[in-house]
Amino acid sequence: SSTGPAPVFPHRRRRRRSDGAMCWRVLAGSPRRKGDAGEGSGAAKQAGAAKQAGAAQAPAASGAAGVVRVGLIADIQYADCEDGTDFEGTEQRHFRNSIEIARSAVRCWNADPVEVVIQLGDIIDGCNARLNASGDAMAKVLNTLDQCTASRRFDLIGNHELYNVRRENLASSGLRCFDDSGKTYYSAHLGGMWEAIFLDAYEHALIGMGDGEEGYMKARDIMQQNNPRVLDPSNKNWFDGLPEDLHRFVPYNGGASPEQVSWLEGALAAAAVAGRKVLVFSHVPLYEPATKKKTLIWNFQEIMRVLHSHKDTVVAVFAGHDHNGGYAVDDAGLHHVTMNSPLTAPVGSACFAVLECHDSGMARFIAHGRACVESGTNANGRAYAEIVLAKGAQNLPVEGTAIIGEAEKLSSVVAMGFTPEQARGALDMANGSVDGAIQLLVE
Repeated sequence: SSTGPAPVFPHRRRRRRSDGAMCWRVLAGSPRRKGDAGEGSGAAKQAGAAKQAGAAQAPAASGAAGVVRVGLIADIQYADCEDGTDFEGTEQRHFRNSIEIARSAVRCWNADPVEVVIQLGDIIDGCNARLNASGDAMAKVLNTLDQCTASRRFDLIGNHELYNVRRENLASSGLRCFDDSGKTYYSAHLGGMWEAIFLDAYEHALIGMGDGEEGYMKARDIMQQNNPRVLDPSNKNWFDGLPEDLHRFVPYNGGASPEQVSWLEGALAAAAVAGRKVLVFSHVPLYEPATKKKTLIWNFQEIMRVLHSHKDTVVAVFAGHDHNGGYAVDDAGLHHVTMNSPLTAPVGSACFAVLECHDSGMARFIAHGRACVESGTNANGRAYAEIVLAKGAQNLPVEGTAIIGEAEKLSSVVAMGFTPEQARGALDMANGSVDGAIQLLVE
């Protein structure tokens, strides 16, 4: 239970769209109105600090009185190719279906309008680069998101962006991952008392850059110290013999520079002086209980120390990257929401969210489909229908929503000593029954 008075939210009524998905209609005592233009980055005496923090963007207009509505989606990873799996052969990926979920999200965001859309990275899959289809795939998803009536969209840089587009070419890719000064980490006033901070989780990275570039050379140094095996092209097992606490040091993750961490400190200080509440967005998660050891930003400890030093200002951290999702609250009371991926969502389902940011300083994450599920369950645990983001709030997943997914079924059969290919074929023949698949394979 909350340590303070229960937050008061407008009454909401769920209604069904023509395509069967559910949307929330916000009902308030006064009609929707446009919010004030705001003062950009805070009081005049903070203008210098706020400008350095990259916060001088115009706020979104408010929807229902006192509420800023934000559409959220992560890891679309679209590709025009047949369904496949991850490298381990256990995660089913529905490449063409992911854009259908993005289209459903846009329809919902337009039906009950959001003012802002935040796309948490990995907008297209890395296989597009091998297919020489990066440009077409990117244009197709961006065109889908452009159909949203939200006044602004923010795109984060994920590893799959960098598999498809070199960092130096991101500015011409159509992605909106820069502020007006060209920085890839920055803050933006969402409206009312709410500030968003966008981190660049791949400022130091082995992908999207090459020899001689500062971010790449720093990444090589980090790998040399923590997991040098990834620098040997002949080594195909990055984790062999590697302590679990170092599992994050692999090429699909990245790190933030000391300059970015220092900037974050200044941006949070400026937000605190301006009386703002902050939501942090990073493609790669920052907190292990909301994800796993293999999907953490390299220097998450440094970033978390900064966030905890401003725990009265920071409300929540949102991430993608880990397709299985997760949710946890850290020792400072910060909420960490790792969104599930539309790429691995069952065909015909939804996987996106709406974030309601209230002038009371409370926010509410409203899931559509399995947009966030219990941590550590390989996406098959109970799902969160809503998550109240406030200090002291306790959120529980919905009972009866756990599933035995395709990945878990495949893992169960593979654990009996069969190859992923044998397991997949037997599961197809047994209509998804694990027992039936094993019986077919042992006969």
